[in-house]
Amino acid sequence: MEMLKRITELMEMTDDIANYPGHNEGAGQKTSKFRMTSTNSDEIPEFISPYPVRVHPLEAEACREIRDWLLHHSVDKVFHPDKLAKLLFCPEFAARIFPDSSAKGLELFSKFLMVLYLVDEIMDDTELERSWEVSVSLALDIDKVIISTIPGVQSLTETLHTSFATDQRETLQSYFREELRNVKQSHINPCNVYAGKLSAVGSCFRDFWGAVVELMHPDSCLRLARYYQKFLMSSLIQIQNRENGFIPSLDEYIPMRRDSGASACCFMFIDLTDGVFVPEDIFSSPQMQKMVNIFQDITSWCNDLWSFKKECLVNGDVHNLVFLISHYLPCSFQSAARLVTEMLYASCSEFEAAAEELLKATSNTMEERRHEICRCIEGCKRCISATYAWHKRSLLYN
Repeated sequence: MEMLKRITELMEMTDDIANYPGHNEGAGQKTSKFRMTSTNSDEIPEFISPYPVRVHPLEAEACREIRDWLLHHSVDKVFHPDKLAKLLFCPEFAARIFPDSSAKGLELFSKFLMVLYLVDEIMDDTELERSWEVSVSLALDIDKVIISTIPGVQSLTETLHTSFATDQRETLQSYFREELRNVKQSHINPCNVYAGKLSAVGSCFRDFWGAVVELMHPDSCLRLARYYQKFLMSSLIQIQNRENGFIPSLDEYIPMRRDSGASACCFMFIDLTDGVFVPEDIFSSPQMQKMVNIFQDITSWCNDLWSFKKECLVNGDVHNLVFLISHYLPCSFQSAARLVTEMLYASCSEFEAAAEELLKATSNTMEERRHEICRCIEGCKRCISATYAWHKRSLLYN
């Protein structure tokens, strides 16, 4: 109930609670199916990022290269042409997050975003037959590639196969949470990428991952692997929730959304594209983790705001902050969207405060480290502004 209390307090700060249309009107019921109807106004409340947006000069070239790359891996045989055409604009997102990166850095991050959205589209497809089996099969493909670059634990994929075959979902969940936890950087072997047969999307991931493990700092690579595992796990949990007709509480949803949003994966690319490596003692510090969590909230909630109509009103999914606020407060969807917008502004202020805390806590570190921390903070700000700018123009949600 902590998150619901925070939202109620925010309402009282920004507007009188009675002025929110639909407040105390018909709370949603926990049933296996939800009938969602649009509000009188479908306008998305305006959230304007406090940070500037710049675009990489190679944006158009990146889009063309990604299209050719997907065709090479036969992704066009998996997705409907209309859906693929909308996804092809992912490099525009990358070009706004890393406007100063090298051509190679932009290429790799564009591939990362492209694969991420392909995986997300498959796992979020509420009309997909055998959704759980298809999604786990895709997760297996990706996990084979990740595990193959960490010698000594390849046999663990057999456990995952067994868990899937016997539908031991709890074992599967434990696998994703635990198996990379104790891996050390010396175990990474970029020359040992899985060479077996994979799906089209799995093949794309292998191509991307093979380049990443060669270029990224080993510690950053392992952090990326762990964050990617969390992304896969949270996506699978959402499928289970849909199958069981379960609506997560707001307190359950917020940490789940941090993982499913995969923003922390984007954060790790600051290493590769900007040449910034944050040592483990600073990366795992409470101050850094607090800042990263707020950063994840901002980017994920911005996505929820823009994707609400598509994912909730059209597809009937409940994993969206706008829907959950409307459901639990209760209030109209439009009022909930206004609240999410206020939460975004409040979180941007919290991000600034957390960044200051981080800089204060590391004031005695070497100048070089301080410089890298500042660049990490700037990287987060670019991602926040890019998330807003890209969602506003993306054909996926408009």
